[in-house]
This record gives sequence, C-alpha cells and structure tokens, in this order.
Amino acid sequence: MDSKLNLDKKSVVKANYDAIVADLTAIEPLISIFPKLESLTKLGPNAYEWKLKPIGAMGVSHAVHYAASYEVDAAKGLLTFKGKDGVGNATLSGRFQFAKKGNEVEVEIKIEGQLREIKVPMLLKAATPGFIKTMFEGIVDRFMEKIGEKYAA
Repeated sequence: MDSKLNLDKKSVVKANYDAIVADLTAIEPLISIFPKLESLTKLGPNAYEWKLKPIGAMGVSHAVHYAASYEVDAAKGLLTFKGKDGVGNATLSGRFQFAKKGNEVEVEIKIEGQLREIKVPMLLKAATPGFIKTMFEGIVDRFMEKIGEKYAA
C-alpha cells in the first residue's frame, strides 16, 4: 500500500540558535539526530540516503528508506530538502526552519511526499494513512525535543 504524507509542525525550544545554524550549514550533524535513524549515507555534496528503523504498531510497520538533496540558507535559518526518485520506498521533501526568539528557537518542520510498499493487514487499510501521519508526527515531535537537548542554551 502507498500513502501520502503531509506534516507541518512547530515548536519552541530553549536552544542556542547560533549552534543550530552552524550545524545547519554542515547538514549531517543536525539531521543525524533524527529519531529512528538506522543509517545516514552521504551520496555526494549535500545529498544523503536515509534508512529509518521500522515504525508502527497494531500490525502496520514501515521502515522508511529514501534519499534527498539539501540546500542551506544559513542567513534565514533554513534547510530545504528535495526527495530523489528511485531510491528506497519513499520520496520526501520539505524544510526545517529555525527562527531566533530571544533565548529560544522556534522550529518549524514541513515534510510532504509519498511512502510506498507499506505492509498493511487488509482490515486496516482504510485507517493506515491517518495512523502513519500520527506516527510521523510523534517522530518529528521527538526530533524537535532532541534539537532542544543537543543545542541547549
């Protein structure tokens, strides 16, 4: 089964904005703290292949595997990524936006794309898209918490 994914999450964390931007420019130190990350392979300049550990419950499980190219605009605190076709079982694009708010940082993460080849029992097919989105929202929420932990002000 295939499922579209569209997330837009915001959070404010107590973090050092300048440290985040420094790692934003390097890309890998920031994205390597993403929860459930099993492996992150550099494919070339500003391009990475992601493999996540399986996520799911109640008979629905999916180990997301995809690749993306990244662009950084450090002056705007922005990391954008565009999925590469033909790699893995997902095509995901989006952005991580960081804005300084005093001694805190507002984090906005947008992800959209397509997850493919999700193994789903027949009786759960109708509920799967909402379930997958909820699971991803939880992972993105945890990623924002980890940003606050790693870059604590």
